[in-house]
Amino acid sequence: MSKKVAYGGILLALNIILLMLLNIIPINTLFLLGLASLPVSIIIMEWGIGSGIAFYIGSVILGFIVMSNKSQWIIYIFTFGIYGIIKYLIEKDRPIYIEYILKFLFANIVLLIMYFILKEFIYIPINLISVVSFEVVFLIYDHMYTLFIEYYNYKIKNLINKI
Repeated sequence: MSKKVAYGGILLALNIILLMLLNIIPINTLFLLGLASLPVSIIIMEWGIGSGIAFYIGSVILGFIVMSNKSQWIIYIFTFGIYGIIKYLIEKDRPIYIEYILKFLFANIVLLIMYFILKEFIYIPINLISVVSFEVVFLIYDHMYTLFIEYYNYKIKNLINKI
């Protein structure tokens, strides 16, 4: 049990460090948010969906404390932070085309929710080009997330188990 708690704590600390870097490094925001989203998938792979949800809640609470830009925090909680959980739930014994339909449905619903929340605070241009660009970037993000999961399972997990 102590190894599990220690590993989870290290992953949460890494997650929060990545979120704190958003305060220091004003560029590459989406890249840092994308990296911060990866630890939840490790928790889910190692200890299941319940632990993944608890990790997500912890990262959301701590993220609120450490992130000075609350607009970025809102983006994190609705998209990047929860995506590992959503991806896990969507990719359970479904045909690939259904998975992508559900993923794009999630992405577009979240885009609408964020637009209506954030439009009061920041200008967000919504047009066909920005929506299509968002969907292309989302597709790339999902593919990179899948590659990370595969890399973790085949390379990193074995290294960690040797320790």
